[in-house]
Amino acid sequence: MDKLTVLEAYVAGRLALPPGYDLQFDADMILLRKDDVIVAAFGVADTTPAEVTKAAWEDHTGRRNNSA
Repeated sequence: MDKLTVLEAYVAGRLALPPGYDLQFDADMILLRKDDVIVAAFGVADTTPAEVTKAAWEDHTGRRNNSA
């Protein structure tokens, strides 16, 4: 297997999330959480570990656009 899925990277400890960030998985979604607040949601099938890591660090540093 060339590339790890988000779940595989997370379980293997290879997903470098900022302190206080965690992931919740279900059959179709990956939820990025900080202190039990949902920061971002991703589809399981088409999301890479790099996308999740980038979103977490952008939120952590305040560079993520959270406006609705």
